Amino acid sequence: MGDHYQTLGLRRDATKAEVKTAFRRSALRDHPDRHASSTDAAARADAARRFRQASDAYHVLSDDQRRAEYDLRLRGSTSSYARTSSYGWASSSSASYGYGHGHGGGSWRRTPPGAGAGASAGSIDWEFLLKAVTRRGFLINLGFASVLLSGAAFLDGSILEIWKMNNSGKSFEDAMESIEKVKRR
Repeated sequence: MGDHYQTLGLRRDATKAEVKTAFRRSALRDHPDRHASSTDAAARADAARRFRQASDAYHVLSDDQRRAEYDLRLRGSTSSYARTSSYGWASSSSASYGYGHGHGGGSWRRTPPGAGAGASAGSIDWEFLLKAVTRRGFLINLGFASVLLSGAAFLDGSILEIWKMNNSGKSFEDAMESIEKVKRR
């Protein structure tokens, strides 16, 4: 697969605009249509391979989430995400060229539980758990739930304090007995 940053000739801190510019430069240099009239089949195949690699690199580096997962994997983390790539998906005679979006150019997908190297049946995927609990939607729901719970706790304490102020010396059972006496009259 190779390093996507090296494929496009970029630094690791390249901006999206730099990624786009580098991909366009690579696509203009290696696009299969540009080499279609070449008599050297090896040169055509090499240009098509470089174009697919550049397309794959752009597909990953231009999307923030895919790029973050790729960078995490590059740093040596044991990621639970596996990069699938199929550079040999087209033969030189019937090549179908694309930008890697959908037709065999590769995709990010979660490996099935237990399929990873060294995974045991009861192991916890801490990296996936961390990604799940740090997503914006989860954090918003967590904040909303904490506001509701703290409000309920505050109201419960307030109601108890108001009860004690209005019914000093009485227990709840005494108050219920007095209510029953009033009802009987």
